[in-house]
Amino acid sequence: MRIVELADLPDRLGPQVGALNWLDGDPPYDARFLRHLSTLGYPFLDYQALFAVEKGQLLGKADTTVHDYATPAGTESVIWVSGVATRPDALRRGVARALLEEIHSREENTGRRWVFLWTHRSWGAHHLYEELGYKDVYSPPVALRRWRRASPRSLPRGYGWRALRPHEDSLLEKLLDVASEGRYGFIPRYRGSFRVRFQFGWRQPSDFRVLTKESNPVGYAHGGSGPYARTASEIVVTHPAHATAMLDALEREATGRWLALARTTFITDHAGLLRTRGYAIYRHSHPTIMAKPLKPNSRHPPSTDPARVCRSPRFSFHGGDVF
Repeated sequence: MRIVELADLPDRLGPQVGALNWLDGDPPYDARFLRHLSTLGYPFLDYQALFAVEKGQLLGKADTTVHDYATPAGTESVIWVSGVATRPDALRRGVARALLEEIHSREENTGRRWVFLWTHRSWGAHHLYEELGYKDVYSPPVALRRWRRASPRSLPRGYGWRALRPHEDSLLEKLLDVASEGRYGFIPRYRGSFRVRFQFGWRQPSDFRVLTKESNPVGYAHGGSGPYARTASEIVVTHPAHATAMLDALEREATGRWLALARTTFITDHAGLLRTRGYAIYRHSHPTIMAKPLKPNSRHPPSTDPARVCRSPRFSFHGGDVF
């Protein structure tokens, strides 16, 4: 088994890249798509992804990106591993382990101190990550309530609620920057992140709503609506004073259904408001962020420790921070 970079992956294995993603439940894409993403500013590392190849067959792959990580000690760049996938008939052969160990080895002397990944506590891969030195550092909260109101809740005076207009991706970026100023976490997002998500259909502009005060945008929410629930996985306000109006707007859309909030620190930022309105709040869910130091025996400033940063009241996280 050989580990190769995207640039060294033979073109004839392109269909297998797509198949590997599809078998893992993700949309199929090939090496050409990854290269195109890089030209648009997607924050891949220089090798973008690593692939395990044996006898002309693709056994597994892992994508690698680099992101800002704001801590009390300042902002540094960190590695995120995503899209770790193994062919079903190559499971339990050490493919994922080999890919991750190669990434760790490559990044150990770059000056970056932490590597992160997403997983689920209940997945078998969680045990592998623990064996490799990863630890759970953050699990997104969840809050929900069913709204049976016969009439929609009115917004406070001066507030408005509208759909996102075409080509307003830069507005979302600006609102997020203002809302996360002085906070910790994986911020700021890479420039153009909303534009890239819209271009490739990872997010739909029609699923965003903008909160305004005296016609000025002061927040936004991303989610979806179905027959049983209105969901929101990214809820951003530029000042805590706008939280009540934001929740009023979401509740108005959820009339007669559940309002389910997830993967957003709006829940912990405004837990008192949610409890007052009767929401059930769960501080953890099955998805979890794991992290490990790239040099396990090195001393790191305690203030940069992901477990400590993610527990801070100043930690900022929303659904779009999933890499």
